[in-house]
Amino acid sequence: MISIPEALATVLGAVRLRPAEQVGLSDALGRVLAADVMVPFDVPPFANSQMDGFAVRTADLAGASASAPRRLRVRGALAAGSSTAEPVGAGEALRIMTGAPIPPGSDAVVRLEDTRPGPDSATVEVLHAPAVDEFIRPAGEDLRKGERVLESGRILGPADLGLLASMGRPSVEVRVAPRVAILSTGDEIMPLGSPLGPGQIYNSNAYALAAAVRMAGGVPVVAPIVRDRPSLVREAFLGAAESDVVLSTGGVSVGDHDHVRPIMAEIGLEQRFWRVAQKPGKPIAFAQAGARLYFGLPGNPVSSLVCFFLYVAPALRRSLGRRDVFPARTEVTMATTVATARDLTELVRCRLRRDGEVTMAEPTGTQSSGALRSLALADALVLSLPGVDRLREGERYPALLLDATAEADPFA
Repeated sequence: MISIPEALATVLGAVRLRPAEQVGLSDALGRVLAADVMVPFDVPPFANSQMDGFAVRTADLAGASASAPRRLRVRGALAAGSSTAEPVGAGEALRIMTGAPIPPGSDAVVRLEDTRPGPDSATVEVLHAPAVDEFIRPAGEDLRKGERVLESGRILGPADLGLLASMGRPSVEVRVAPRVAILSTGDEIMPLGSPLGPGQIYNSNAYALAAAVRMAGGVPVVAPIVRDRPSLVREAFLGAAESDVVLSTGGVSVGDHDHVRPIMAEIGLEQRFWRVAQKPGKPIAFAQAGARLYFGLPGNPVSSLVCFFLYVAPALRRSLGRRDVFPARTEVTMATTVATARDLTELVRCRLRRDGEVTMAEPTGTQSSGALRSLALADALVLSLPGVDRLREGERYPALLLDATAEADPFA
């Protein structure tokens, strides 16, 4: 039996970087960038107006105010998308719309609300003395040619896709998402919609793990339920060999119907470890066949998800080239005392709340490995390290945040 840090290091040491592919921007949301993005030209590529108003020369408007307006001759109008007009000369103004290019000779824009019509349609009275470059967006205000604007390993969000579009890029290079097979084993589990007989439960693991795989950047491939027969377990594992990662749940302990580890050995997988000194999730097996990774997860739903959180999710993120592969760590103060397993690292499910400058952790109820509700309510897993037999009220402990990731190994 090995420790959590040893198990995590073994898993991450087996991960290989996924290949890259080009995808259209409409399919790139949530994907992981495979290469740095460099800006090919200034964005915007030309100086343009921030406001509807008039393009003017500041030299013509010194001292202009509501009580002492300056009258200019209006030469015409310039809309967004128009080509640059003739230069604005002394004593002239050009009606300009938001986004239109700044015409030669002009060095400021006066807002429409800082003007009033002149005595005839060919003139305008300016009630404000603008500063040079007032209400002008310069070329390259957003992006400068040659700068690195997005780094590899980044998860692409809506604003990122907008940036790429502003540079005229119809596609982007991202990491190929790993396919993750999910094999739920057990005679007691039933598909949703089926009536439950004595001793039967619904297959919650498949749905929870499929969602967790998506959140970590993978593509879940959920197999039909695998009954506790060696031939069926073998067939399921062989059928999953087209996936990049294989997750099985249940059948990984030492009971008469626990066939997963013997089948892993029979089909030639290299077992890297079995059992980790943790609670929940001690009976976890990890094996590999080349670049393909196999996780024999416990059958209890909390144990299965906690093991995914600790080992599988970091492996998927690392394979995608992400930097923030680890669960984020923080420090919390226990709001109540909780008895824990002295010889293991116990991960206590807690809800967090702020009390002034202190983050308080309150257990979410029973810590049974079958009580999925306690994990659904939790914000963090508070660590009770080996040698500790209880988390004591008012004392501080390390905790892993369930909804945040970080670059630093929380167990280092």
